[in-house]
Amino acid sequence: MDVSKISPMDSGLVNVFVECVNGSKDFYEYSKDTDSFKLKGILDISFPGAYGFVPKTHHVDGEPLDVMVLMSGQTSQGAIVPSRPIGVMRFKGDVPDDVLIAVAASDKSFDKVKDLKDVDLGDVKNFLESFNKLKVEVVFDVVHAKRSVDAAINLYKKEFE
Repeated sequence: MDVSKISPMDSGLVNVFVECVNGSKDFYEYSKDTDSFKLKGILDISFPGAYGFVPKTHHVDGEPLDVMVLMSGQTSQGAIVPSRPIGVMRFKGDVPDDVLIAVAASDKSFDKVKDLKDVDLGDVKNFLESFNKLKVEVVFDVVHAKRSVDAAINLYKKEFE
């Protein structure tokens, strides 16, 4: 699948390309060069949501914008999940490392979730700190999340188009 053909947003929703499925301990990374997924490791804890990135974005860490999508159902690797951003977790490091937190737009159980304060993020925070081997430095709200997406899209356009 050529992820460069996938729009980062559609109808106000962020399109998330799923690398790692919720409930799995398998950590995969997508390679656009080989158009395949490489198993990078087996984690000690399971992904609390679908984990992936927003295509055609670029973050200051040199990678596409990472996303954790909260959902009640299962998805599959390589799926595109239209999602509604609700916040950002920033990790302390040499370069800001942000993970956008979103909810699957089609998941009715998340209809009332509009911001991070509307969900319990304990499992997500614990997972991401273990996964990144860094502590959460700050948590941003939905307004910052939308600005982060816009900034990552604009940085991609500046760097690659």
